[in-house]
Amino acid sequence: MTDISEQQAAYERDLETALARLRAGKARVRVPQAVELHRRRPRSHFHPTPELFVQTGGATEFECPGDRFTLRTGELAVMPRGVPHAEVPIDRRTPYGVLVCLHSRDGFMLHRGRATPERGIQGWGTERLASTRGREAFRYLDEVAEAGKVPVGHRVRFVAGLIEVFLVTLLSELHRPAVVSDARSPHVREAEKLARTMLATPELSVEGLAASVGCATDTLSRQFHRERGVTLTTWIAKERVALAKDLLVDARYNVAEVGWACGFSAASYFIRVFRTHTGMTPRAWRVAAGAA
Repeated sequence: MTDISEQQAAYERDLETALARLRAGKARVRVPQAVELHRRRPRSHFHPTPELFVQTGGATEFECPGDRFTLRTGELAVMPRGVPHAEVPIDRRTPYGVLVCLHSRDGFMLHRGRATPERGIQGWGTERLASTRGREAFRYLDEVAEAGKVPVGHRVRFVAGLIEVFLVTLLSELHRPAVVSDARSPHVREAEKLARTMLATPELSVEGLAASVGCATDTLSRQFHRERGVTLTTWIAKERVALAKDLLVDARYNVAEVGWACGFSAASYFIRVFRTHTGMTPRAWRVAAGAA
């Protein structure tokens, strides 16, 4: 068995626990309706790819266009791609904690959330793994979102089976030998990983990242510029533009939806930033890429 980090081992334990509960029929799975996709809603955000939430402590109140539900400790939720959702953390017999499995352009990310004193959710402890199998496994979550097309008598097992395959795939990828050569300082490394989980969130900021990784804003800014040669704000913009390029080749999304999915709060701002980094408007880039 390949040695893995302490943080990865903690993720493995939580995923194994979720898998065992799922196999025993003890893990309730919530799947909100895939309605009002890619829409802007107050306090909400959405991702262009599906997510899996594993509630590890306390509970999360989810508000979606078609559903409002509370995810309790030990329960799972599949958030279909494009569904706007707002989350509120709740402490119960155990402190609030949630594990989120997210898609990335070259693999997948495992990410934790904890409650802030203001009852917001702060991300931390992100693991990002380059993995073709892990990236492609998110198609199983897409199938879960389509479970309504399955006969009622088979629906529960259909959903549980797909999530089981998804979890087993991620667990196996955690143990793949990794090539580690990373000269970044811990604060810069964690800020990059965390930022990639939040590209869809307009509120993503240098100040928020610094608070999450545990250092002063000026310290993070200086370290990032020294190590990366660009400001953290510029790096975030480049990452958002790279994500936008991926989404623009997908005809399911119009240009405005791509901008919102990449964390741009206004279409004009999206167009301006995209043109700054590519020399083209998003629409012109889509045409040039043959995706129009």
